[in-house]
Amino acid sequence: MKLKKQIAVIVLALTATTSPVWSQDRQASQSPTAHTLQGTWRVTRTSVDCITGQDILSFPAITTYNQGGTYTGYGVPPGGDPGQGTEYGVWQREPGNHNYSVRVVSYAYTAEGDFEARVEATEALQLTTADSFTGTGTVQIFDADGNLIATICATSTGTRFE
Repeated sequence: MKLKKQIAVIVLALTATTSPVWSQDRQASQSPTAHTLQGTWRVTRTSVDCITGQDILSFPAITTYNQGGTYTGYGVPPGGDPGQGTEYGVWQREPGNHNYSVRVVSYAYTAEGDFEARVEATEALQLTTADSFTGTGTVQIFDADGNLIATICATSTGTRFE
């Protein structure tokens, strides 16, 4: 009987000490001041004329910034092949207030499965709140031989998916 009482006291003590710690961690992670890019985002991407800054076209994408600095995403511009919207890359924190840089690559293939092009994008993001960001970037398209065939400027806005 004495052992059961000791076990009950230990369980209550552990519960009393770990619950506030867990609660504090949870509150800190949900705090609006706890800005981090890590997570999944609904994004609107806009192709922009690099000279005039005028919007050309916009489309939705979804992106995930993983712990450790890896990135995955999916986005297909109007007229694009839905089977070729997968993106992979890396991200990191940059100096300044809630600034990040992202580098992404994706590949394009012909209907026959032949390698057709490589798309590389670089983007500078800034968290505007804990749950939103804006970004500007450049997209370069290379043909199968590695020749640069197009450069596109871009902007983006993102909202955290929860």
